[in-house]
Amino acid sequence: MPHLVEFRNLFLLSFHERDPLAAEITSFGWRVHSARRPDNLSARFFSAGAMIAVIDARCASDDCFEAIAELSTSATEGGIAILALVDSSRHPPIVAQCYDSGATHYLDFADSNANLALSIKYAYRYVENFRGGAEHASHEQSLLTSADLQWSMAVDGVTEFWASDSLLKAAGEIDFKRYPATGIYRRLSEEERKRVRGAMGRLRDGARQAAVPHRLNGRAVIHHLHEAGDRIFGRIEYLANNEDMDDWTGRDLLSGLRNTAAARAWIRKKLEAGSQLSLLSIGIKNFRTINAAFGRQAGDQLLRIVGHRLMEQTQRQYAGSQLVARLDGQNFMIALADIQTSKVSAFANDLIGSVFYDLQFEGRSINPVARAGVAISNSNSSEKTLIRKAVLALAEATAADALPINFSTVTEADVHLEEALEEQLAGAMSRGEIAIAFQPQMKVATGQLVGAEALARWEHPEYGLLGASTLFAVAERAGVMESLSTQIHKQALSLAARWPQSLGFLRLSINVTASDLAAAGFDANMQKQIDNAGFAPDRLTLEITESELIGNLSASADILQRLRATGVRIAIDDFGTGYSSLSYLKELPVDYLKIDSGLTGDISGSPKDQVVVRSIIDMAHSLNLGVIAEGVETEGQLKTLAELGCEYFQGFLCAGPLSSDEFEAFALRSN
Repeated sequence: MPHLVEFRNLFLLSFHERDPLAAEITSFGWRVHSARRPDNLSARFFSAGAMIAVIDARCASDDCFEAIAELSTSATEGGIAILALVDSSRHPPIVAQCYDSGATHYLDFADSNANLALSIKYAYRYVENFRGGAEHASHEQSLLTSADLQWSMAVDGVTEFWASDSLLKAAGEIDFKRYPATGIYRRLSEEERKRVRGAMGRLRDGARQAAVPHRLNGRAVIHHLHEAGDRIFGRIEYLANNEDMDDWTGRDLLSGLRNTAAARAWIRKKLEAGSQLSLLSIGIKNFRTINAAFGRQAGDQLLRIVGHRLMEQTQRQYAGSQLVARLDGQNFMIALADIQTSKVSAFANDLIGSVFYDLQFEGRSINPVARAGVAISNSNSSEKTLIRKAVLALAEATAADALPINFSTVTEADVHLEEALEEQLAGAMSRGEIAIAFQPQMKVATGQLVGAEALARWEHPEYGLLGASTLFAVAERAGVMESLSTQIHKQALSLAARWPQSLGFLRLSINVTASDLAAAGFDANMQKQIDNAGFAPDRLTLEITESELIGNLSASADILQRLRATGVRIAIDDFGTGYSSLSYLKELPVDYLKIDSGLTGDISGSPKDQVVVRSIIDMAHSLNLGVIAEGVETEGQLKTLAELGCEYFQGFLCAGPLSSDEFEAFALRSN
């Protein structure tokens, strides 16, 4: 392989938008060396072997103009181009200020026809003319890069490795003959190796460039990576100080995006500066299912691809100040400064539509279900409450199964209440504030009591009785879902086991979450809880939401089959509101379908609802499944259900959720 790198180098300085700008410019075919601070600017520029400097001056700060002025002498004497990126709609005098500072070119993003790729081409044409033509400029670029600490290797064959003479000299004791592609990697710390693996993963998943800070023979360096064609290229840049090394603490190693701490700091600074911020909290609703179906490697790859696409699309759709970060797990955040509120909805919809499509892993399509929560700052917003609003809006969008984007309507008081509940939940569990209520289940034909569904409540000493939806939402955000679910199951089984002998015919139904099904050894732990409580397994029904079953069909079927073999029965809850993949029911060990209350609400007066419910009941009976209708409140609804052949019902027509003592009294009277 020829040892002269064929790419043209470009130096970028952007105080706030370095990464999205670098990614965009890389897509034009340039090898970008970027910085977000002007420290040691001239040294870094010449170290980059570049002939063009792009200075992002849209913030119109004195640092921008000082950076241009520092490089302007080289522009005059050495024939380099300085392209200033400006926005005259925000700062009308900025073009003149950049010109006075020494910029040779400018691109005004206030112009709807602004074209960054074309502007860089014009700047390079200026360099070519100054240096006597394209051939001379290309030769000088080659000479500049020949002294780089650089290497390249074939994507499919690490033995096809080349290193520049300058890198071989600087490598010290690194044995490139023995370890051609991994010589440097073998000398790194474990933390530095994690950074390398994350960066290489981003390249594999489509990122055009990545950068890794580490140490080489004791000196701080930035290792720039770039993939082109069938080769990966690397270039090492020495740092004059350790600031960029420290800056990496604000990076998520998997995606390369900023992490939660860095996002909070950026948002706080923008709010303090008086900017209005629009926050989008974006999550992948079915990420657990994807991990289970494809494996964790596919899940990690999906997060890298989504992170990279979010960064690219955000930069493409909004030219203003912006932040793209990965918060935790499958959740990302985008912050836009000073975007018109009326444009946020269109931006969010376009972003979701463009990022979450045509995703594959090893030739298999991955279909992530994206949800977004949006929060817009006001004069009283803090970074903590604003992020919280966006996260709560995302939680509502994820739970609602309605529109994919939800705008926050919560108040500051609501946010503080949610925070207080999350902090208090663990203590509430240990203090016995989590109570079990039982809602009776009856035969439609005779009105006979046949069992009860166990429902969790939080008896909060200050806010009163909090329902299951609030309780589980708080538990999910507080990270105690698994322990809460286990406690609820134990309590329900223990209380039911103490029912009088005369009620020994009653069944108990308990709810199982997606987290429960995904937990290792769930079936064995459930059997242990049943045995410890002394409750007969053939009187127990596990109710599982339809989408949670079907999302991971094979694994769910195996787990439920093992439980069913002990006598436990299985019901699909809220049927008719999720995926409704009826053909899958033949493969699952299911005994009952529960018709969601949303379908039974208007059944006595709506012919369309009757048709839907009738089809569910007929389908269930054809598969030898029983049917339970939820939310029955009127005699008319009950009569219609009887006519349609539904066997069981629950709802306020019979009784709402009852305390343990109230249910026992109710059951004895019914019996």
